[in-house]
Amino acid sequence: MKNILSTTACAISVLLVTGCAAQLNRDTETSLNKAVGIEVAPVAGGVAVKLPETALFDFNKSDVRGDAATVVDRSAVLLKRSKKPIVVEGYTDNVGTLEYNQQLSEARATAVGYALVARGVAMDRIRTKGNAYNNPVAANDTPEGRALNRRTEIVVRGETMDTLMGKK
Repeated sequence: MKNILSTTACAISVLLVTGCAAQLNRDTETSLNKAVGIEVAPVAGGVAVKLPETALFDFNKSDVRGDAATVVDRSAVLLKRSKKPIVVEGYTDNVGTLEYNQQLSEARATAVGYALVARGVAMDRIRTKGNAYNNPVAANDTPEGRALNRRTEIVVRGETMDTLMGKK
């Protein structure tokens, strides 16, 4: 009798977990992401998870700040829903030399990669890439534009929005 109860409890737990995992709600997921400053969007070849740079790093630093845990935690939750390859891309503004910004963007991408691994994302899925101040998303002639260009983006190759965020 004890074995039957244990088996039944285990089966119910598995069903609850798999049932909950299959019912992602896109609106709820979007709200959870916005609460920590993450934007998730389809891109050519996959899905991008865009992280708020100011929440992750101090100016001119590559160590992930301790108070960035909620951003990294939420990113890991999203990324663990997929088994596809991940590219963590670091970007900078155009202040400083290309060589320095290349090193800084690589170090930031690597730091985010290690933070994701520490939260259970498989290391063999992650590749890091520094882009320095190439591919800006805003003009670098204002402080606001430079702030937008200092960013980290995670691209899940070959993935869909439905897998990471649920169906619309």
